[in-house]
Amino acid sequence: MGSSGMNDELVRLNVGGVTYTTMMSTLSRYPDSMIGAMFNGSMRPGKDDQGCYFIDRNGELFKYVLDFLRSSQLTLPEKFDNLDGLAVEADFYQINPLIEAIKAEQGRKLKAAWGFSGHMLEIIEVRTGLVATMPTFNARVKTIISARKDIIMSMIPVIEESCTEKLHGKRDSDFTELELNGSNIRLRLGEYLKQTNWRLQDTHMSSSSAIDPKNVMGVLLIEHSYKDRWILDKQRTSPEEASTDT
Repeated sequence: MGSSGMNDELVRLNVGGVTYTTMMSTLSRYPDSMIGAMFNGSMRPGKDDQGCYFIDRNGELFKYVLDFLRSSQLTLPEKFDNLDGLAVEADFYQINPLIEAIKAEQGRKLKAAWGFSGHMLEIIEVRTGLVATMPTFNARVKTIISARKDIIMSMIPVIEESCTEKLHGKRDSDFTELELNGSNIRLRLGEYLKQTNWRLQDTHMSSSSAIDPKNVMGVLLIEHSYKDRWILDKQRTSPEEASTDT
């Protein structure tokens, strides 16, 4: 069968016990993604006893992943409240446009919350490797800070100033992200935030594993994500005030 015929193939999936039917062309829309690699022939998943391709992930959330593959747009119910879970699934499937769309939606929700809870900041640490729980042993560690530009710039005592060059051109009030590489950045940022009167609202940890599609030996990669949300009480009018109090 030619490539055109392969793309027109009807595919049945069993994702965590939930059955879906779609086209091969839909699943391979983003060939550089994990799910693209699953269905372009390089790492096809196994089948269940009904002949459906089986993926051991969250079946309910896959609905939104599949909708994005069909339309390249993130479409969620009005009261959808599991963006964090969907972000984990998008990260597993490595669909970069979906990952970015979810980040943008999370940013909108954070900005909407500022009027009630003061300034908010989110720190995500992602460890990927053979032993991802050990940040200094065979693991890649990246830390993503999500906040207003002026808030991120106020953390120069912890973040090297050269790392903030990519924020040039953004307004102080713009919600943005800064990605940093290296171990223990999240912990250092946490200590700094506590010292400057930020309050840790909540923290979450999630894990996933997958075969590295770039490794012909079929190496299993483990990924651990740590997400901290911090609040600066709204009676303070700017992030700099926290560092000037004694």
